[in-house]
Amino acid sequence: MKNVPMRFCGVFFHHNPATLKIENTGNIREHLSPCCEPQSAHLGNRLRRISGEGELYGTDCLTQFHTLQSLFDSKEIGLLMLPHMPAIRAYLQELQLIAEPKENVITYRFVFTEAQSPAKDGAARAVYETLVEGESLWDISYLFRVPIETLVRLNPQIRYIDSLQQDERVRLC
Repeated sequence: MKNVPMRFCGVFFHHNPATLKIENTGNIREHLSPCCEPQSAHLGNRLRRISGEGELYGTDCLTQFHTLQSLFDSKEIGLLMLPHMPAIRAYLQELQLIAEPKENVITYRFVFTEAQSPAKDGAARAVYETLVEGESLWDISYLFRVPIETLVRLNPQIRYIDSLQQDERVRLC
């Protein structure tokens, strides 16, 4: 299985985090009554929370961190791509520099929170992904589990699905 790098809003994490935690919790309510037995009701699932810790390596590690910082500052909702998982709409809720930067290494911690599902009345916002060098529409189809036919229909401006330009935006939904 191909281990894809973690990606958010078109930005690749150069190195996948050392730890990754995905929290799935249910919303359970217990109703207590003085005259009846307690009753529980499952009210659906809470939004997922994805957290982790990793290191950025290389002479450009500070630039890599500043790129993540600008994603945090943008407060943008985008697609979060995790290794071996379907992409989810999320926002970067927390970003921390957790250790004194060493030469060419920065240790950081992050928290993403799943974004609320768009309204079902057709008011859903279009979601785009920015391509990186060497990607094709086939790659985007595989990475985000969107059928190639859907991508072709949503992106009529793309004439040749195998020859896309770096930084070109592709509509996913």
